[in-house]
Amino acid sequence: MKFCSIALIGFRATGKSSVGALLARKLHREFLDMDEEITRHLGMSIQKWVQLHGWPSFRDAESRLLQELSPQKNLVLATGGGVIERENNRELLRNSFVVIWLQAGASTLLQRLEKDPVTRSNRPPLTDLAWKNEVEEMLRRRDPLYAQCAHIHLETNALTREETVQRLLEILSRSEKCPQE
Repeated sequence: MKFCSIALIGFRATGKSSVGALLARKLHREFLDMDEEITRHLGMSIQKWVQLHGWPSFRDAESRLLQELSPQKNLVLATGGGVIERENNRELLRNSFVVIWLQAGASTLLQRLEKDPVTRSNRPPLTDLAWKNEVEEMLRRRDPLYAQCAHIHLETNALTREETVQRLLEILSRSEKCPQE
């Protein structure tokens, strides 16, 4: 585990960014949030990009960034929630990172999304459905994809960020090798 990079996957509001930043500090590793990096590369918010160019164009940019990051070592990466929608991304994640799936139930996610002041501005709708229906539908579609590429699965409904990181540190301390070893 000393040199493996770690990728956090999961739906919006599961804690990928906040847990990832703290986990990276505890492990003395670089932290990178893919959504922030893509926003910097695109020169505009994800919301604006999707409005102008659509989701497929955003997914293309996301895939290119993941490809660029995959050779790095000692990285903790917070992925976008939909990075797993493309098979090549799932394969790249599984083969290049220790992949941790942070999972939470729909009601927990809705509460977190409603409390987050940047939800509406930074998280464009994924469907034409109401928030509750969108979250439930996207979890139904994406959970099997998250499961397909995760090495580690941690349910975060009742955990604080600090508790989540502590559990991950315990799990990672027992992990013996990187995916490509």
